[in-house]
Amino acid sequence: MKHLYLCFGLLLAGCAHWSQTTSTSEEPRQSRNMVMADLRGTRPNIGVPGRIDHAAYDPATQRLFIAALENNSLEVIDLERGKRFRSIPGLSHPQGAAVLPELGQVAVACGGDGALRIFDTRTLAEKLSIIVGRSADNVRYAAGNGHVFVSYGNTNEGAIAVFDARTWNKVREFNFPSRPESFRLDPAGQRLFANLPKGVRAAQDGAVAIMDLATTKQVALIPLKGRARNFPMTFDAEHQRLFIATRLPARLIEIDTRANEIIADVPCTDDSDDLFYDARHNQVLVIGGGYRPELQTPESASPCNPKDGNGGLDIFAVGLRGELTRKNTLSTAPHARTGLFVPERDALYIFASFHGDQEAEVLEYLTR
Repeated sequence: MKHLYLCFGLLLAGCAHWSQTTSTSEEPRQSRNMVMADLRGTRPNIGVPGRIDHAAYDPATQRLFIAALENNSLEVIDLERGKRFRSIPGLSHPQGAAVLPELGQVAVACGGDGALRIFDTRTLAEKLSIIVGRSADNVRYAAGNGHVFVSYGNTNEGAIAVFDARTWNKVREFNFPSRPESFRLDPAGQRLFANLPKGVRAAQDGAVAIMDLATTKQVALIPLKGRARNFPMTFDAEHQRLFIATRLPARLIEIDTRANEIIADVPCTDDSDDLFYDARHNQVLVIGGGYRPELQTPESASPCNPKDGNGGLDIFAVGLRGELTRKNTLSTAPHARTGLFVPERDALYIFASFHGDQEAEVLEYLTR
């Protein structure tokens, strides 16, 4: 009987420990701000002054490379020192970036002149510039075969060009009926997923295209009924789940890519332009800029927006069957809708543009 009570006690202790570790919130917490002074932009009337777009992280130098679209620069942030290392000027509306670790290079897509510009991640010297196409935007790197993927195009036609990073020759191209926005690669090397929102002011249904990497042919098209402006995207490779956010209305949508069907659809913060899957904590992090009066009516504002008018960081737990549960929305900064999640640092970086008297900043949130 004594042994029975001992076993039962150990069982209860184990359950108590399990309950504590699985229910404890791993909510991101802000740790520091890194100022990027003078990123003021030229169009203060559009609601996102000094617009900052996407970024990439280099683990070797521990630097962030941030596309400061309206400043026409690549901002280099030293994360160990917590401050800007350098600003590389003279880029034409940079929009996306990807680091090529094996080559010690960062590739930056420029929407103004359609160029892909390559820089050394240590010296920051420019190595090469090649023309991709109109409004070059998102960039992804496939380390397995050394290919760099760059999206470009307009509302009537678009493509993703693929380059061999060893030679920078174009090896293939995927074609779409409009410019693809965020896209992701399946690490298994067989598929490419692309958002097709048909423009920033689109009111019609968006779609997600699934392409065969070998043949460049479309294998599926998933319509987003009643959902438009699907710009950001992230992929959970282990569970084969795709997460996207739409702006009209503001929704977080989850797609099972084995069945190519939507399995969850929940409200999220407005004006999202980046979102990420945090595999360690099994959560989705949605970055939204908040209500946009020039693009929305007050009635269309998301109930998930922070009450102070700032942008928001929405945190969603993912259940065993893919259920999405909103844990919290953190207030960030006005119009802060882009960022980068760096898993190896357990950190999310949110880019806050210049607003009022507030300089542009990188806001760091730790997830550990």
